[in-house]
Order: sequence, then C-alpha cells, then structure tokens
Amino acid sequence: MISDFNKKIFASTSYQVIGKLFTSAFGFLTSILLARYFGVKLFGEFNLIYIFLGIISIFSDFGLATLLTREVASQRADEKYISAIFSLRFFLLLLLFVIAVLAMPFFAYSSYVKFGIIIALFGNSFLGLSSVFWAIFQAKLNFLKMVIIQVISSIVSAILIVIGILSSQSFLYFVFASLAGGVLGFFITKKVSKLDIKISFDKKVFRKILADAWPIGFGVIVTTLFSKIDSLMISFFFNPAKNVDLGLYSASYKYFEVACVFAGFFQITTFPIISSGIKKINFLSLYKKLFFYGAIISLFSTLGLFLLAKPLILILGNDYLPAVNSLKILSLALGVMVISGIWPSVAVAGGKQKQFFYVSLAALIFNFLLNVWIIPRFSFIGASWTTVFSQIFIAAGYFLIAKEFFQKSENK
Repeated sequence: MISDFNKKIFASTSYQVIGKLFTSAFGFLTSILLARYFGVKLFGEFNLIYIFLGIISIFSDFGLATLLTREVASQRADEKYISAIFSLRFFLLLLLFVIAVLAMPFFAYSSYVKFGIIIALFGNSFLGLSSVFWAIFQAKLNFLKMVIIQVISSIVSAILIVIGILSSQSFLYFVFASLAGGVLGFFITKKVSKLDIKISFDKKVFRKILADAWPIGFGVIVTTLFSKIDSLMISFFFNPAKNVDLGLYSASYKYFEVACVFAGFFQITTFPIISSGIKKINFLSLYKKLFFYGAIISLFSTLGLFLLAKPLILILGNDYLPAVNSLKILSLALGVMVISGIWPSVAVAGGKQKQFFYVSLAALIFNFLLNVWIIPRFSFIGASWTTVFSQIFIAAGYFLIAKEFFQKSENK
C-alpha cells in the first residue's frame, strides 16, 4: 500500500513533470526556431540579455521566496507576513530597474542589447511578483494551479514568437514576446490565488524578514552568479557581436538548464517536506529515502544528456556542432547537481542560512578565479569544465553543513 508521504511526492512531482513537458515543448520549439532565425552570433547576443536578467533578478528575490515557502510550510506565516514579503519584492524590483536604466549607457554592448535588457527587466518584474504566490503553492504542495498558469504563459509567448518569425520581426520584438506570457501569468496567478495581498511598508516586519532572508538571499545570489558568470566572462573576452563563442556556449547551456529544471523537480517537491520533518525522530530515514530517489534521477539525467548531446545540438543547425563537446561535459555537472540537491534543502530547512552563504561565496570565488584563467585559453569548452569543478566544490560544502542534522537524527 502506498503511504501518504509517497502519494504526496508522486502527485506533486507528476503535476510538475506534466506541466514542464508542455512548457519545455514550447520552449524547446521556440529555442530551435530562434537559434535558426538569428544565427550563432545574434543568438549569443539574445541570450546575453537573459544572462543579465538572471543575475539582476536574483537580487530582487534575495531569498524571499525560499523563506516564505519555509514559513508557510511550518505554519508560521500569516497574511501580514505574506504581504510584507510581496512588498519587499516589489520595492527591490523597482530599485533594480532604476539602477539598470541608469547603468546601461556605460556598457559596451550594442544598443539593441541594452534596450533588450531594459525591456526584459520590466517584463520579468511580473514574473518576480508571481513567484511570491508560487512559493505559497509550493509550501502547501499545491502545484496544479501553478503548473496550469505556467503552461498558459508559455503558450502565449510561443505563439508570439512564431508570429514574429513568420512576419520577420526585429530583435527587440522577440525580447518582448519571450516575456509577454509571464506578464499575463501574473494577473492570472493573482486572481487564482484569492489572496488579499497589498503593498505595505512596515519597517518592523521588513527588518525581521530581511534578518532571516539575507543569508539565504546572498547564498542564492552568489550561487546564481557562479552559474552565470562564465557566460558573462565569455562575452567580455569574446565579443558576441564579432565571435560565435557565446552563441555556441548558449546553445549547450540552454539544454543543460532545461535538464537542471527537470532534475530539480524532486528537490522543489521535497523542500517543504524536509522543512516540516527535519526535527522529527525519523528524519534520517526520511533523508535516506529521498537521497536514494535523487541518486537514481542523477544517474539517468547524466546518461541521457551525454548520449543525446549530438542530436540535440544538431537540431539547432550544423553551425552549432562545436557545442556538442560542451554539452557532454555539462552533463557531468548535471549529475553532481542532482545528487547533491537535497543537501542545501536540509541546510536551509535547518536554519543554517549563514553556513549556506559562506559555502556559496567560496564557490563563487573558486568559480571566478578558475574562469579568469581558463576562459581566455579554452573559451566555452573551458567554461564547461569550470561548471563541473564548481558543482563538485559546492556539493562538498553543502554536504558538510547537512551532515550535522543526519548525526543529530541518528543520536535521537
């Protein structure tokens, strides 16, 4: 007979997998079409916008979504607390948007890349606000609503992109089209959630939230930086307007990111379960069960991406063929990331946010220094190996933090 625990894991993961199959199918199709439509160089510039977007957006998150998931799952968050999280996210998004607008003239990229970053930041702000509601859905293991909204959003963006290609639209049109679904998704999410969330300014609550969130926030910031900084550094050493290096790395990294999302379903699903069970007597048994599942997913994820590397890259066109070896290397990083994914969840659920931050910061420094040496010499192939070594480094650090809770559970 299937236990309630396994039923929750199965149902929640199934919703995400089914939803992601739809969203990834549309995303996969549009990526292929855009790669062929733009060509290697312009495809690199297009992805450069989203490299900046990913880096800037994580500052607006600042660990707020993770903190909210933990507090809701532990039944400590009321409506006032949720509204405060939403308000903080709004103010951070606004601040970062203003800073980006003021900073853009100082970057050496083309004008359409600069305008693209501004457009992307504005559109992505709605997605950032939606994530507050999604954190609540996640905490309550209610993924169905979130998945449906994400599917609708991806369909809207995919349709607009296809229309743009058929009508030979400009570069900036596709930046708008890629984010339009997320804007629509925000309004749908707000209506479906039925939560009365308003913008507020409560200094006392803000201080409490930021005191809890900053270790998570800085940890996630540095983790995101070390996953994005290689692409950013490639653009500095090999200008994407003149070289194909960033376009080739973007091609392989796109597949790697999609694989990471699929492999990350299990971690997303189990985080609220870990948060609610970490102080219970049977936590070690719970961990062993989750780790076993994660190891299986890790093995199949790595083998699948490695074996399919060439046919996946060739779908984009023969010009992208040099990216095959990069994708094979990144498949190794995927395996490490998946099997170690449960350890940061244990660390955050157990309140070890500061240690989480220190490990992430050390990983960023390690990643940056290695990239400074390797990218000028080996370009995107070197960046791929740096990703593998960085994942091993950060996995070891997270395990050392999580180990404390395994020992405590064993001694109970």
